[in-house]
Amino acid sequence: MALTKIKDARKLVDFIENDTTFQLIPSNSCPYHNHIAALFTDIVLQAGLNYKHIVAPRVMRVYHNYPQCLTVQEFYDLILEEGLEDIIMWKNEIKLNRIYDLIQFCLSKEINTSQELKSFLLNHENKTSFLSIKGFGNKTYDYLLKLLNVDTIAVDRHIFSFLDKAGIFTNDYTYTKDVVETAADLMDISRRSIDYSIWSYMAYENKKNSIQGILELI
Repeated sequence: MALTKIKDARKLVDFIENDTTFQLIPSNSCPYHNHIAALFTDIVLQAGLNYKHIVAPRVMRVYHNYPQCLTVQEFYDLILEEGLEDIIMWKNEIKLNRIYDLIQFCLSKEINTSQELKSFLLNHENKTSFLSIKGFGNKTYDYLLKLLNVDTIAVDRHIFSFLDKAGIFTNDYTYTKDVVETAADLMDISRRSIDYSIWSYMAYENKKNSIQGILELI
């Protein structure tokens, strides 16, 4: 398995280096990595929603309108005062409940700050308990680590599709993550940067294909 992973990582590197349309884009630090309210809004809303038009505006609204919500307790107190629906401008009970569950999880583990959350998540023994929160999977775990500026990759549909284009066919989350991270290491670039570069590349490809499909119908 280790040899196969390295072989596929090198295949991915070759694909990237031979694709003249692929651009390596540095991944910036998350500006709200110390802002619990914005962090929790982001990781819960991002799953299954358009990030640019639905998630990002709400995250930045929380970040700018509630600068005092740096900790879990401060976010919880704000919710009790103003109501979560109005704070994040969202009514779907499933995602609202996930934020409540995440807050209660953190309070039960005595996690109050972003740094405490980061330290907790980086202890691999704690991963299972975090994933016990309803609706949270491996991607949410890794995505949260990325927002906390950990150099890792959160595998999503864009990364799976990109590996398909490179001739690497797998639907296994952990294996895919290992291949892409190994490719980043071989290229001597940050894992967060290769993640963001692939996401940007595939987002552009999907948009281009959608436009092409519309033109073919005209």
